[in-house]
Amino acid sequence: MTENNITIRPVTAQDLATVVALDAQFCDCARQDFFAKRLKAQQASPATFISLIAESQGEVAGFVSCHLQAGEFGDSSTSAVLDAIGVDRNHQRQGIGQALFGALIDAINTRGGKELQSVVKWNQPDLLRFFSDAGFQLAAKTVLELDTSALHSPSLESEDNNSDLSRDPVQIRSLRRDDTGRLSQIDRHITGSDRIAYYQRIVTQAIDESGVRVSLVADRGDPIGDGLATLAGYVMARVDYGEFGQTGPEAVIDTLGVDPASQGEGIGQALVGQLITNLKGLRVESVRTEVPWDNFSLSRFLLGCGFRPAQRLSLTRPITD
Repeated sequence: MTENNITIRPVTAQDLATVVALDAQFCDCARQDFFAKRLKAQQASPATFISLIAESQGEVAGFVSCHLQAGEFGDSSTSAVLDAIGVDRNHQRQGIGQALFGALIDAINTRGGKELQSVVKWNQPDLLRFFSDAGFQLAAKTVLELDTSALHSPSLESEDNNSDLSRDPVQIRSLRRDDTGRLSQIDRHITGSDRIAYYQRIVTQAIDESGVRVSLVADRGDPIGDGLATLAGYVMARVDYGEFGQTGPEAVIDTLGVDPASQGEGIGQALVGQLITNLKGLRVESVRTEVPWDNFSLSRFLLGCGFRPAQRLSLTRPITD
């Protein structure tokens, strides 16, 4: 794509060093691992990621990257999440950012995306102004986060469930590929929709993109000794090394589910507690998630686990045909 002497093309593996150097202009750090993982994930799943380079007079002038998602917390529509964007300081105020966004919106639309999402700290006025000019609005979501270093993992035991769990303990383990069908079954019990394609995709990412996702499932015990434990819940999270200048690794919870038949038994608390323990071991500084503003039961659960409102704004930009 060429417009006003600006050429837009896909990012390739040969662009890694250039993108890292350009990004370092804005965050004062070289996020080599972050972008290397993004490129590796894009090569493995080209339909899920969109990364573009803008060139002006033969020089790299900017870049943008996002990933597509569908199904987080029961949302059935496809949306894109903006991962990173940067325009070289020597090429600013030349329409580079607008050209990148225009090409990105076209690519998202072609793949069936309905909106572009982002999360920005409230005290980044230049970035907020840029997003406002690009057509973003406040999303109907609350951003919650938890500082892993300031909180002990939530206890598995509670006043409501200790007697039941003492007879049939919750066993937390890493996600396996053969869990896909059972995750989809739990989700169908919760949402009433069959979203097997979403779970096939997200489980594949969790298994194959090592170091990007930290996903756990909860097995009930084996009270009758037949070797067939029952999957009671799951939490799906990913670890990123920073978005828009974030200087430390951060985890993002995409979805969390507990079988309705196992609610009230501490399954969710056990999953979040083990997730926090694992993230601490990886030296992840914080974990965040976005919750629809009217999902009061999920917000109440996360607040009980120690999450608090973040100093961030959830933004969205509709994609029109």
